[in-house]
Amino acid sequence: MVTHFDLERRASAGEAGAQFTLGADLLARADSFDMFARGAALVAAAARNGHAEAMFTLATLEAVGAGRPRNWVRAFDRLERAAELGSAEAGEQLRLLSSTGSAPIAAAADDKAMAWSSLRERISAEKLLQVPHPLALSEQPRLRVFERFAHPAECEWLISRMRPKLGPALVWDEASGSGKIDPVRSNSAVEVSISETDVVLALLRARISAAMRLPEFIFEVPQVMHYKVGQEFRTHHDYLDPQAPGPAADIARRGQRMGTFLIFLNEDFDGGETEFPKAGISYRGRTGDALFFANITPDGRPDPMSVHAGRPPTRGEKWIFSQWIRDRAPAGVAR
Repeated sequence: MVTHFDLERRASAGEAGAQFTLGADLLARADSFDMFARGAALVAAAARNGHAEAMFTLATLEAVGAGRPRNWVRAFDRLERAAELGSAEAGEQLRLLSSTGSAPIAAAADDKAMAWSSLRERISAEKLLQVPHPLALSEQPRLRVFERFAHPAECEWLISRMRPKLGPALVWDEASGSGKIDPVRSNSAVEVSISETDVVLALLRARISAAMRLPEFIFEVPQVMHYKVGQEFRTHHDYLDPQAPGPAADIARRGQRMGTFLIFLNEDFDGGETEFPKAGISYRGRTGDALFFANITPDGRPDPMSVHAGRPPTRGEKWIFSQWIRDRAPAGVAR
C-alpha cells in the first residue's frame, strides 16, 4: 500500500503521478487557503511534467478562477494541451465547446489523430457566454424564463457526469441549520463541489452570473437533481426563515437566499412541472430552458408567493440543474 510519506517523497522527487495524487487530494478537502494553494501548486507541477489529468484539472481552476483570476483563454488552452497529453475528458469537452450545433462533434476513431488545435480555435468565450433575453412569466412572484439558455450537449454532459454520483436529496433542517433526509423530498441529487466541477460547468455558472448581472461569489454550491416516476419535492420555500434559529444564524453568516435559477436538462418525460400553487402557475421547460424566481420581495422580505413544488414525473425521468443565489457573500470571501 502506498503511504502518504511515499507520495510526499515521490512528489518531492518530481514524479508527476505522485504530485497530481497529492495535489488533487488537497484540493478536494482544502479547508484553508494554504491547503488549497499547496494543492494547486502540486497539480501545476504535475501538469508541467506532462500529466494529462493534472493539465485537465488546471484548465478547470483557470475557468473557475480558483486561487487566481479567471482566464478563459488559458482554460481552453490547457484543455487543448490536456487532450494532446491523452485526457479523454478534456477531448470530450473540446468537442462539445467547439460544436456549432446541438450535439458535440463526433470523436475520431483515434483521438491522437484529432486536430485538437483546430477545435480549440473554434471556441469563443464571448459566444459561449451569450445569454438569451428573459421573458417575464410573473411579477408576483417574480418569474423569468430564459429559453434555450443551455445547449442540449451541455445538458447531456451534466447528466452523464452526475448520474453516477447521485444520492438522497436533503432538505433544510430549520432547527439545526443543516441538511437532512425528509419524506417531503423523495428525489435524488448531487452537490457539485469544486472537485466535481469542470470547464463546461464553470461556463454555465458564468452564464447564470451574466444573466442575473450578479457576481458568482454570492452563489451557493450548485446541485443537479434527478426525479424518477413518482418522486417529488413537495410544496416548500427556498428562502431561509429569519425567525428560526438555524436559518437566522446562516443568514447572519452568508446572507438570505434571494433567488433560485433552474436549468431544465431534459424534456423526455411527462408531468414533473415546477408549480407555484399560490400564484396558480406551473412551468415545464424544454431541454436547455431556464427559470429564475425571486424568493424575496423587492424590500428583502421572504416572499410567500414564491412557495413552489417539484411535481413528480408520470413517465420517464426529470433532470434539473439548480443554483441558489444569496443576497451577499459570506464574510471573508474575496470579491
